[in-house]
Amino acid sequence: MEHILVSMDIRQVAEIPFSLFPQEHLEGFLGAVYRAIHLAERIRATVHILLVLTQKPPAHLVDKAADMERLAQKHLDLMVEKARASGVNVHFYMTAGNFETEVIRFVAEHKITMLILGSPNSGSGAAAEFQKTLSSIRQNIRCTIELVRRKEPLTTRR
Repeated sequence: MEHILVSMDIRQVAEIPFSLFPQEHLEGFLGAVYRAIHLAERIRATVHILLVLTQKPPAHLVDKAADMERLAQKHLDLMVEKARASGVNVHFYMTAGNFETEVIRFVAEHKITMLILGSPNSGSGAAAEFQKTLSSIRQNIRCTIELVRRKEPLTTRR
């Protein structure tokens, strides 16, 4: 059976996490989840959604991390609910650590056959960092990688 992984890096600064889904990453991530679910419907695959906190939360913020996990599930609930109604197995995970390391580990442990990532638009500042991360992951896994990117807006005529 095919196993598809969709993953997102959730950055934190010191002890205060950023909003769960920064706008520049949100569209690509949700697009990747949408793509994974629709592909899984057609090929009868299992979808794994992995959110990676860059830093492990301090002990006094462990409850905050649990709240973040519930919030993430709430954001994705409608998509996951529809997928499960269509017969797609969807599993949700949250972990803390280095994004590249956690994705590589997850791919190996869960026998992932396809990794789908939301790619930032080429004009954004995150694009160069994303390419560096992608290159590192690509060197260490043996599965298909698919990138999903929001379409660039068409230029308007004057």
